[in-house]
Amino acid sequence: MSKPSHQQAYSTLTTDPNARHLPPATTTPASTGVWLLLAVITMLFFLFTVAYRIRMSLPDWQPLNEPWQLSISTALLVMSCVTMHLCYKKSALLPSLAASKALLRLTVFFTLAFIATQLWAWEYLYALNKGVGSNPANSFFYLLTGLHGVHVVGGLIALGWVVINAWRGNQNTLYPALRLCSRYWHFLLFVWLFLLGLLRFT
Repeated sequence: MSKPSHQQAYSTLTTDPNARHLPPATTTPASTGVWLLLAVITMLFFLFTVAYRIRMSLPDWQPLNEPWQLSISTALLVMSCVTMHLCYKKSALLPSLAASKALLRLTVFFTLAFIATQLWAWEYLYALNKGVGSNPANSFFYLLTGLHGVHVVGGLIALGWVVINAWRGNQNTLYPALRLCSRYWHFLLFVWLFLLGLLRFT
């Protein structure tokens, strides 16, 4: 007896919110693409970290006291990762957009709140006359947090595409797409914690 193809395995999914299934774990081109994307982003932040360490050794470097808003933004990003992970796990059992709607809304809310808190931190620093050009340490703070924020926005755009695709009736793609989104969200959290430690302890 021949084994069912990857497409046939997913064709057994149903939009019934009471259905339960566990899609097979397979490596897809999309999954490989996400891993490559994460590798590229990792190299990008690694190079900026090297530049940061070199620049801080010069005499005009004045350490920046990070704004207290970063603690709030960190908690919000952690919460968005938790809700994204729960959403991905739930879609493995219930291939319905309606079943994951509440968790998706929470994920988007926490992520948008993270971005808003980052902008709040920038505004707070500007109010203290600690703008981009006032000090090399300040410039790197805006650069690193801004670059991370751009990737967070990119993740939200990808998540929006996933939701729209499922809303149009492609329920079979919900689980594998949310699995990739969850991987990306956890990566963003790891990068953020690394940047937070870099800025705080140097």
